[in-house]
Amino acid sequence: MRGWRSAPLALILALGGCAWFGPAAEEAAPPKKQGVYHTVLPGQTLWRISRTYGVDVEEIAVLNGINNPDRLLAGARLFIPRAARALPVPARGGPAPPKERPQWAQAEEPHGKSPARRNAALRFAWPAEGKLLHRFGSKEGAKYDGIVIAAQPASPVRAAAPGQVIFSDWGPGGYGRTIIIRHAAGEYHSVYAHNAENLVKKGDVVEGGRLIARVGRTGNVGQAQLHFEIRHRTVPQDPLSYLP
Repeated sequence: MRGWRSAPLALILALGGCAWFGPAAEEAAPPKKQGVYHTVLPGQTLWRISRTYGVDVEEIAVLNGINNPDRLLAGARLFIPRAARALPVPARGGPAPPKERPQWAQAEEPHGKSPARRNAALRFAWPAEGKLLHRFGSKEGAKYDGIVIAAQPASPVRAAAPGQVIFSDWGPGGYGRTIIIRHAAGEYHSVYAHNAENLVKKGDVVEGGRLIARVGRTGNVGQAQLHFEIRHRTVPQDPLSYLP
């Protein structure tokens, strides 16, 4: 799901033809203000884009799979949550990037490669009970930056580890209601998508195992399921290598 680009949309369309897993959960309509896509122009930086839209830079980076905030490609399309319209972003001026980088903005690593040293104090647990529908990686032309768990509609979605919610809203593309949790000061992030209902809000501090959402089928999917990711900083990892 890196960058929430078109590749995962193929995944979503493929899932649309799967058999139903129980009756459909009744879900509210998506909110009117979901966000916009900003096209990066030469000279624009993530920090200037963040300041212009008034959206936290980490939130933009994680939503769009940016693993190096100083290296934005002109022409890239970034999803900006909650923005009503695209805004002009200056190519010069504005705040300088912080000298001391947060954990998520450290040196990048190859996509999907597990970090050599993991945070020994951080342990992830399964976020939902159900059937493993899709594994991490590429298969039949679809790219999975996480795993897909088919589960009963409205069944619990729980925080896989303690952390702080940095996003709880309607996600970009076809991911429906989405939650992102920061773990270990941004060294890791976990993503929970297609929720019927989000039960936490941005800024909430959660313990591992806390009920954060209900399984649903919001977005472009045809059955109740949870799309779950673990990212080292902002780079997707295979969740099965972290789960018990």
